[in-house]
Amino acid sequence: MRQEAGTGTAVERTYEALREQIGRGELKPGEALRQDHLAAALGVSHVPVREALTMLASDGLATSRTNRGTTVSALTEDDALELADFRALLEGRLMALAMPNLSRADLARARAALDALEAATELTDIVTRNAAFHGMLYAKAERPYFQRAVATARLNLGRYLFLTWQKQDNATRSHDEHRELLRLCEAGDDAGAVALVQAHNRATGEQIARIIREGWDG
Repeated sequence: MRQEAGTGTAVERTYEALREQIGRGELKPGEALRQDHLAAALGVSHVPVREALTMLASDGLATSRTNRGTTVSALTEDDALELADFRALLEGRLMALAMPNLSRADLARARAALDALEAATELTDIVTRNAAFHGMLYAKAERPYFQRAVATARLNLGRYLFLTWQKQDNATRSHDEHRELLRLCEAGDDAGAVALVQAHNRATGEQIARIIREGWDG
């Protein structure tokens, strides 16, 4: 059944659906976002699609050009490095604010989330559980605006990694860093946890910059 056009629910669902498809690499950088096609695929009218595309553009995930329509935004190498630095600064701050508030129960839940992440085999599940693990720690910072900004930057960068994770095995390095981060949290090593989060983000930015330079089909 077609959702009622223009309602907040229809717009939000359309936005979230397209955002997830971009994040999973189903809609690739440079791909056209045609309103007719998207409306038919999602079972909505043009109104929520148009509004969702405007929201995606404000997130930096879509680019609209006069007489050329809207496409999935493509990052340059400099964009990737800037976003990674942005994430490093914000996530480092979130980690610093969260550390004093992490209880034993919080850390036990984080460990369970990490176990579930390491057991995941489907790529979409891995990406979701990875974000959930970090989000569980950052939630204790009680900075929702920071967290929303981080989520958007993570999605914008992560879609490039998502495309390459199908060809490269990043699991071992990622799991090792997650385990070390959890160990630092359990030890109450604020400086160590912040440094690891920042170094991880900047290394990810360098990796994505290489992906962009070499081409994600290369």
